[in-house]
Amino acid sequence: MASSRLVATVLLLTFAMPAGARAAEPSAVDAPVRAPTPVLHGHRYAFVAGGVLALGGLGLGFFAQGEARRAQSLESAHDARVTLDRARTAAASANLLYATAGAAVLYGLVLELLPQPAADAASLTYHF
Repeated sequence: MASSRLVATVLLLTFAMPAGARAAEPSAVDAPVRAPTPVLHGHRYAFVAGGVLALGGLGLGFFAQGEARRAQSLESAHDARVTLDRARTAAASANLLYATAGAAVLYGLVLELLPQPAADAASLTYHF
């Protein structure tokens, strides 16, 4: 009877104690937590900007082609001239967006190929 009482007391004390008190080993020291690294670094935004500008250029290019085709089907000379002017403006804007996209991608490539300190110095991003 005494042994069963002893076993019951040991079990009761074992399960009643908090988990931290039961641990035989000291808890490991937590390693310092690093801040999550960003997906896009500062100079890689140039590639994203280049892609967005190129997509805008494609959209304006398709709009310009549609307006040029529409101008061919119009019978009024005034309406055809206005539509062609709109198509020329859209085409010029598309060309400007293509050139800006190319410059942004070229800037990103230069910053990608430079060593890290030089790329940080030449980057146009502001670090708070």
